[in-house]
Amino acid sequence: MTEMYSFKSLNTDMELFAAALLQRKVSVWTKTADDIYALLDDGGIIEKITPDCVVIRFSDARDSKEYYLREECDFRIE
Repeated sequence: MTEMYSFKSLNTDMELFAAALLQRKVSVWTKTADDIYALLDDGGIIEKITPDCVVIRFSDARDSKEYYLREECDFRIE
């Protein structure tokens, strides 16, 4: 039996806010020149949302924050 990878893209302010409020792990994807989505980061918790970017906090060994442009990235939850 083959399992399909299912995800939800977070496109609106409300969807991003809900993921932040519920502290859902969000992965970040970008589109390549071939229009194929590539994984930028496998996930963290949304710390801040602005009209232009999303700040994601990572709680792994690097314990850092990354800023991602909303226009260039796709934010997903499983």
